[in-house]
Amino acid sequence: MDNVSLPLPAVRFLSKKEAAAYLGIGVTLFSELDIPAIKLGRRTLYDRVDLDAWIEDYKQREHGRAKEEHIWPKHKKASTAEKIPVSGGLPQRSRTAKEYAKALGLPTVRMPKHC
Repeated sequence: MDNVSLPLPAVRFLSKKEAAAYLGIGVTLFSELDIPAIKLGRRTLYDRVDLDAWIEDYKQREHGRAKEEHIWPKHKKASTAEKIPVSGGLPQRSRTAKEYAKALGLPTVRMPKHC
């Protein structure tokens, strides 16, 4: 009788790099996401079943695929038809540097105006 080797089953637990490749994203982005992991000794492994469940949950959340399209809220005419008071004019120049120098007792020098 010949020794017939059977194929090994697909690996269920993945390393971080393999799990990121399984989801089709980079390792950096994968590290930033809150994906459940399993600790076996010093190794951190990711279960394919958990990855599939996580991605299905992610698709249902708001920042994944949206179930419904979000529509901008409609405003009442009164809130947009009113006049907006004008605030204008030139802002006063800050005298902070001059006042700071005066408080420290430093001599203040007037700068000539440029024409």
